[in-house]
Amino acid sequence: MKKVIGIALVLAATATIAWFTQPPSKNNAESSGKEYRTEQVSTGNISNTVSATGTLSAVDDVIVGAQLSGQIANVFVDFNDSVKAGQLLAQIDPGSFQSKVDQASAQLKRTQADIALQNIAIERAKVAYGQTERDLTRAEALFSQKVISQDQVEDTRTAARLAGIDYQQSQAQLGALQANLAANQATLDQAMIDLGRTEIRSPIDGFVISRTIETGQTVASSLNTPELFKLAKDLSEMDVEAYIDESDIGQIQLDQQVEFSVDAFPDRTFRGSVKQIRRAPQITSGVVSYTVIISANNRTNQLLPGMTANLEIKIDDAKNVMRINNAALRVVSRLETETDSSGDKKTPLERFEALGLTDEQKAALREQLPKKSGLMVGRDADKQQRQKIARVVESILTPEQIKLRDELQSGKVSAGKVMILKNGQPKPVSVLLGISDGQFTQLLKPDLSGEQIITQVKDVTP
Repeated sequence: MKKVIGIALVLAATATIAWFTQPPSKNNAESSGKEYRTEQVSTGNISNTVSATGTLSAVDDVIVGAQLSGQIANVFVDFNDSVKAGQLLAQIDPGSFQSKVDQASAQLKRTQADIALQNIAIERAKVAYGQTERDLTRAEALFSQKVISQDQVEDTRTAARLAGIDYQQSQAQLGALQANLAANQATLDQAMIDLGRTEIRSPIDGFVISRTIETGQTVASSLNTPELFKLAKDLSEMDVEAYIDESDIGQIQLDQQVEFSVDAFPDRTFRGSVKQIRRAPQITSGVVSYTVIISANNRTNQLLPGMTANLEIKIDDAKNVMRINNAALRVVSRLETETDSSGDKKTPLERFEALGLTDEQKAALREQLPKKSGLMVGRDADKQQRQKIARVVESILTPEQIKLRDELQSGKVSAGKVMILKNGQPKPVSVLLGISDGQFTQLLKPDLSGEQIITQVKDVTP
C-alpha cells in the first residue's frame, strides 16, 4: 500500500512539473506535436500601392542652343528672367559672319555687272551676225550677175556662219553668268541666315530656368548643338518622370492617383495622376525599369525642376473592410500538405468551388460533364473537352457568378485558403480574397468573424 501511494505521489509531482515547465501558447495541439498561433479577422483600410522615385521637370521646357560656333559677345538675360517669344537672349560675335555677307554681296554685284556686259556683247554679236547675213545676200546677187567670183561668195558665207556662232556663244555665256548669279544669291542668303543665327532668341514666352554661358565664352557647334539656355513656359503644372521596376509595371494604369513628397517639403504631400506609360525599357546594371510620366499640380510654385520625388502610386484601396493577416495565407501550404493527401489534382466541382455553386448547380454540373474516370481536368485534357466544360459551366452560372468568374480570371479577385483552428486541429476553409497591401489582404467571402485563423505553426519537441 505504501508502495502504491509513493508511486502516485511521484506521478503527481511529474505532472505538476510538466504543467509549469510547458512554454506558453495561445493554442496547443499536443496530439499532433504542433503549436499554433492564431489571429481573428480584423476590420480596417487596405491600400495597395507601388513605391518609386522620380524627377520633377517642367511640362513645357525648351533647350535653346547655338547653331554656329563663335565667341559670345553679349548675354542679355539671367536666371529666372521672364522672356517673350523672339526676345534676344544672347549674341555671338557677328564680325566674321558680317564679313561673309559683305563678300557674298560683292560677288553678287560683280556677277550682275558681268551679266550687263554680256548683254552688250550679245547685242554686238547680234548686229554683226545681221550684217554678215546681209553681206551674203548681196554677194549672191552680184555672183548671179557675174560681178564677183564664187570664192568671194564662199568667203562671205563663212563670215556669216562665224558671226552666227559668235552670237550663239555670247548667249550661252549669258546663261552661265545667270547660273553664277543664282549661286551667288544663294551664298548671300546663307550668309545672311548665319548672320541672323548669331542672335540667340527665345522661341517661347516663359522664363529662364538655366543659363550655361558667359560673355566672352566660346561655343563650338559641330555634331551636337551646345546648350545655352533652358526655358520653361509655365511651372503651374509639373511632370514627374518616375522609374517603375519591371515587376510592378503591369499594375500601372493611366489616370491612377499618385501621392509624393520631396525633400524640400518633407511634411507635405503632393498629388498627381499617371499621364503616360512609356514602353521603352531602361536597363541599368541589369535592372530593367520603365518610365512613367505623372502629371502634378504646382499652383503654389513650391515644386521646382530637378527635385527628387518619392512616390506612392495607388493601385487600389478599400475602406473599412474585413481583412486577414498575410501570414495566414503563407502558412496554408505547409498545413495543407500535412492534412491533405489528394495532391494538386482537382475535380471540376472543386475547381469551381470559389464561385459558390448551389446544390442544384453542382448536380447539373455532374450530369452534363463528360463521363470520364475521376472527371479530372489536367494539362493533358483534350481541348474540345475543356471547351465543352466551359460551355456547361457558362450555362448554369448566374450573372453574379459570371461576374465573379471574370474577376477571378482578371486577377481582381483571387481564390485561396486559410486554416482555422477547430478543437485544436487545423481545418481548411476556402476564401475569396481582394486587394493586399503586403501585410493584410481583404477577405471577401466567407465571413470568418470570431474564428481563430492560424498564422503561425511551430513543431513542439516532446
